[in-house]
Amino acid sequence: MKILHELSWLWETLGIALLAAAICIACAALICKAAKKKLSKKVLAVIGAAAFVGAILAIILIARTPMPL
Repeated sequence: MKILHELSWLWETLGIALLAAAICIACAALICKAAKKKLSKKVLAVIGAAAFVGAILAIILIARTPMPL
């Protein structure tokens, strides 16, 4: 049970990254719908993967920045 508590930061990070990827996919779908263009599943997968990786990198960079007292 202690290991789950120690890895809570990991689950939080994954949740934030998945949420960011879902928001990016939804925005891309809405933009394509407004432009009346068809969006393929491959493009959606690439957008989702890029958003997920970008969110992970952003979280890592933010975590390295010390907070002022």
